Amino acid sequence: MATDDPTGQVTDYDPFAPATLEDPHPSHQWLVEQCPVHFYEPMGFYTVSRHEQLVEVARDQTRFSAHFGQGPVDGNGGGMLDDPPGHTMFRRMVLSFFTPRRIEAQTPLIEALADELVDALEATGTRTAELHDDLACPLPVIIIARLLGVAEADRERFKTWSDAQVAAMGRADRSNRETQMQMYAYLQDGVTTRRQLLAAREPLPDDLISGLVVAASQAPREITDAEILGVLGQLLVGGNETTTSLITNCVWRLLEDRSLWEAVVADPSLVEVAVEESLRFDPPVLGLWRKAVCPVTWHGVTIPEGARVQMLYAAANRDPAVFDDPNTFRLDRDLADVRRMHVSFGSGVHFCLGASMARTEATVAVRTLVTRLPSLRLAGPTERIEPQFLWGRHRLPVSW
Repeated sequence: MATDDPTGQVTDYDPFAPATLEDPHPSHQWLVEQCPVHFYEPMGFYTVSRHEQLVEVARDQTRFSAHFGQGPVDGNGGGMLDDPPGHTMFRRMVLSFFTPRRIEAQTPLIEALADELVDALEATGTRTAELHDDLACPLPVIIIARLLGVAEADRERFKTWSDAQVAAMGRADRSNRETQMQMYAYLQDGVTTRRQLLAAREPLPDDLISGLVVAASQAPREITDAEILGVLGQLLVGGNETTTSLITNCVWRLLEDRSLWEAVVADPSLVEVAVEESLRFDPPVLGLWRKAVCPVTWHGVTIPEGARVQMLYAAANRDPAVFDDPNTFRLDRDLADVRRMHVSFGSGVHFCLGASMARTEATVAVRTLVTRLPSLRLAGPTERIEPQFLWGRHRLPVSW
């Protein structure tokens, strides 16, 4: 199934074709305009690309289930990625760590960390940096590590485990499984220690592992260690790689069109709009999957019961029925409208729990760069991250 003809004209959609991996947006535009419900024969899944249908898939658990995982083949969602009522129970167990008050309390720490990372960039004296490695990656890794209760000395290992967890969502191999096992063994030690403290009525650290252990002890049914570890793994991915990609994507687009960067330098209040427009224009998660519980027909195509259905966020975010001039990155969009209408954090009960945290981290990171390194510019070609369903810059060389 070809993605391009010899002239470069998009004629079909193959999410794994080299041209699509390099720049998926032309094929996404073709889907929205020409084939809003698409069947990808090699893997047997359907893709919905228009905003209206995507929101229906995301919000209607009676017709589309998350229980079988969010990848292109059947798996096990579990935890917060499951259907209600299981999803609801696990989400409530960690909700207190993502309230506006909790995030507001974290903001000074995020600001201090962003300054420390930029200090380190300037201290090299080279006036060059790999922005992914030196800022966009460590900032959310350190923040989610703190929330989870990971010791500072273990953060480098923690990042390695996180990368393996992300890679496993796209493809599985032996090395990824072994690395995942190391991560889960580490988290299991944390769960066991906190259970012992709870049993002894000793004070627990104020972190997510403790929160889950305490909540599990009060749950209406027995919560297994495997379920707790599953939720921790989901939080790890949600609080790490996607925020890194949000930061790299935003800075990349601003620097790619120098007038955008200069506009934000001149008026740092535009940073919030830039972050939200980045989410719309370059969602860190291109799409996730559900399973059809019953046949559904849209645009003359029937999705059969049992079929996997991809919600292609990146396409819906550029649906001209919803967004004016959708293929242009613009800083003059209404912040509230963009935030309300884009689907980069999902929609319905599975709306991303860490959305506010991700927005805060990205806003702080970009604002810090704008104010401290106003002459920042691209210093070479960028390179996208590897997993097909994610979209971000693995390489983002800059200079100032």
